[in-house]
Amino acid sequence: MKRYRKELNREELLASYENQSFEKVWNLLKPYRPMLFGSIISLILFNMVGLSMPWMLKIAIDRVLPNADEVLFWILASLMVLLYLVRGLLRYIASYTLDYLGIRVLIDLRQKIFAHLQSLSLRFYEEYRTGKLISNVISDVSMLQVLIKTITQFGEQIFQLMIIAGLLMFINWQMALLVFMTIPLHYINFHYFRKEIRKDSMVVQEKLSEISANLSETLTGAKVVKSFAKEHSECRRFFQNLRPLADMQMRVTVDSVGLWAVFDTLSLVTYLAIIGVGIWMVKTNSITIGEFVAFYTYVGMMLGPINILSGMSLTFAQGMVGASRIVKLLNTIPDIQDSPNAISAGKLTGKIEFRQVVFCYEPEKGNVIDGFSLNIQPGQKVALVGPSGSGKSTISNLLLRFYDVTGGSIRVDNLDIRKLKLNTFRDNIGIVLQEPFLFSGSIRDNIAYAVKREVGEEEIIAAARMANVEEFVDNLPDGYDTVIGENGASLSGGQKQRLAIARAVLKNPAILILDEATSALDTVSEFLVQDALDKLMAGKTTIIIAHRLSTIKNADVIVVLDHGRIVQQGTHDELMAENGIYRDLYQTQAKMNKGAEA
Repeated sequence: MKRYRKELNREELLASYENQSFEKVWNLLKPYRPMLFGSIISLILFNMVGLSMPWMLKIAIDRVLPNADEVLFWILASLMVLLYLVRGLLRYIASYTLDYLGIRVLIDLRQKIFAHLQSLSLRFYEEYRTGKLISNVISDVSMLQVLIKTITQFGEQIFQLMIIAGLLMFINWQMALLVFMTIPLHYINFHYFRKEIRKDSMVVQEKLSEISANLSETLTGAKVVKSFAKEHSECRRFFQNLRPLADMQMRVTVDSVGLWAVFDTLSLVTYLAIIGVGIWMVKTNSITIGEFVAFYTYVGMMLGPINILSGMSLTFAQGMVGASRIVKLLNTIPDIQDSPNAISAGKLTGKIEFRQVVFCYEPEKGNVIDGFSLNIQPGQKVALVGPSGSGKSTISNLLLRFYDVTGGSIRVDNLDIRKLKLNTFRDNIGIVLQEPFLFSGSIRDNIAYAVKREVGEEEIIAAARMANVEEFVDNLPDGYDTVIGENGASLSGGQKQRLAIARAVLKNPAILILDEATSALDTVSEFLVQDALDKLMAGKTTIIIAHRLSTIKNADVIVVLDHGRIVQQGTHDELMAENGIYRDLYQTQAKMNKGAEA
């Protein structure tokens, strides 16, 4: 089973993110720009205060030491203490606002992404792996926090470079030009390694996302892994997926080391040149010793920002990759949306009409549903049967508007469902699946999940009683407060099914969809669940999707599907009197049941 993706190509990844420009990423930070600029300004003021220290050192060397001027010394000392106190306050303000901004972005953006994910259609989740989405919400947003700090540092360091450049020119323009000659070399070094690091960082992020997806898949399927004794092979696959990641991370490290090595070499050459020229200028009285010391100190302070800007190559590249992936996700447009003038569904009666419905998942693979027409009256029970792949579950997905029809229309209470607001329309539909999904909270929480309003204890107990949930809840030590574990791990299949039915009972929908709700249960569980379903279906328009035909004999209408088309329609007795698919399926199941009993 090939579950791991092909090797990721750096150039392909770079091309895929090329349209995610910094401008688009910058738009993500639009609500936070005032705070971001505030942080940058605080850091700039912090650095400006620090830049005054070499100038005071110049005054001390040129005026205090030669003249033993104690008064001037104490003035300078007091001023330095005051400036450092102000510097500390500015540093606190900058750090506080920057950290607060980072935390705000983490919370707000994760909330925004989660809300966007809830708006996306079912097709998106079928094509996008869950582990990658988790990586988007957790890892990529964290990378954006790193990007914010990088942008702040960038603004701070660029401004500091400009101020220092001006001070160097003011002290001695000839020596300043000598220093400025090295800046293009630093830029070339920075530009080359930044490009390589960005490509490699993209691959690293994608590989981490793939590992997260594979890990999620393996842990979710732990029961299958253990039942087939595949623990060793899963460990081997996981290790095989980690090795390329480690290799790529080492490439990033090698690129980073190369950047630092070139930077250090250029810095050393700059220092030696300044010292050599400075000795000659002091000797010729072109500058004073104090001016030379201040100049040399400012050069060191200028190389610091260049050093930091070079180091931003890795963090900026990683942050841009994470931010670009977030932009790409947020730009995903939901397939299913409310129409511009959508109306509230209100309380529906449950009349359903399928008018020449056509649907295909992928055009090149042909229609799954082809010319499906059916009228269902309020309170009527309609069963959909047919061979596997005939389109039964697709009909329920179309009715729920998980997908929109390719052709034709579906009308409820004489209204096209595409003209109804999704949330109000789905409030009128309840569904019980073959394998119901339960949350890891308590039994009470899972039942109450069906409705948006606050639910009283009496309503929960009434729904549980109607769904035969009380039969097993009364035997639990914590009753309705019992925590059932992930997807109801502590409950049997029949108990989970009844809990799902209780959820539907509490919702009290006008339309009910039962998607093979009893096909995976034993005889005793099936009896209890079927009894609960009979109570639930009373007075509701019900669509029953069933493989076990013995459970739908009492349906008002049985619709037989084959390759997305209706081939038979009628009651059980009417269809058994015909020579068709339904009778063949029913007789085959009857023989299988007799053989199983024997």
